[in-house]
Amino acid sequence: MKHQYKKEVIVFLATTLILSFLVFWGPIAFFKIPTVNLVDGPVGPVWAILLFVTGGFVPSIAGIALTGYYEGKTGVRNLLKSSVHYGFSAKWYFLMLASALFIALASILIYITLGKDFDFSQFAIQLPTLLPLIILGPLSEEFGWRGFALKRMLKVTSPNVASLIIGLVWSLWHLPLFYMVGTSQYEFGLPFIVFLISVTSTSFAYTYYYIKTKGSLLSAIFLHWVFTYGMQVVASTVERTEMYNWLEFLPALSLGLFYAILIHRYSGKFKS
Repeated sequence: MKHQYKKEVIVFLATTLILSFLVFWGPIAFFKIPTVNLVDGPVGPVWAILLFVTGGFVPSIAGIALTGYYEGKTGVRNLLKSSVHYGFSAKWYFLMLASALFIALASILIYITLGKDFDFSQFAIQLPTLLPLIILGPLSEEFGWRGFALKRMLKVTSPNVASLIIGLVWSLWHLPLFYMVGTSQYEFGLPFIVFLISVTSTSFAYTYYYIKTKGSLLSAIFLHWVFTYGMQVVASTVERTEMYNWLEFLPALSLGLFYAILIHRYSGKFKS
């Protein structure tokens, strides 16, 4: 059975990367075609915008489709139910929110240490973006990364190894964005290695809460949601410098190490 789970995870990861690199985001990045410009500049043709937006949903589409292929309608139904399974203790919501707040505030501290001022009112001003943000990231990705891949990897390897592998592939999936005209990754010249360290590090937090909430996909959706909001506020407010770009991974790395140690320390008590 473990061999089958490994095969299913490999199929998911390969499918997600191939679709991203060769069908949706890769061609747009390679030919430098503008799409939905997230910084400043021209908006691209409708077909390119559709490729860009659809590409963002590839992990969840692949996760749901492959769940249906391997588990049938019952598996899909259970996956969808897991995404609204909110019946875990309120303390986990609080701790996930605290984790997102830590990364945001630690990033701001780095920014202030570099001699800059931060407008904290942006956390209130940007609150209306909370609702659309749940679609861009949490719902478009988590049915794949955690709902399909993590669920299976926890049955064949340790939580920390699963976190590392998913985190690395999750980061790599974003690579075309760093060559795509109009994205913040491209326009701000963000180093991919910094992004890779940050995303891979946060993967350990997702795993911890997924296990602690007994496999509730809602935990991953909620965590992704508050992470995305916090970092959006920071990213849209700071004036980027080369030094800040290179130091930006430190909060996520610190958080990731904390959860990796926590997972290792209590791994014997975890039930997948």
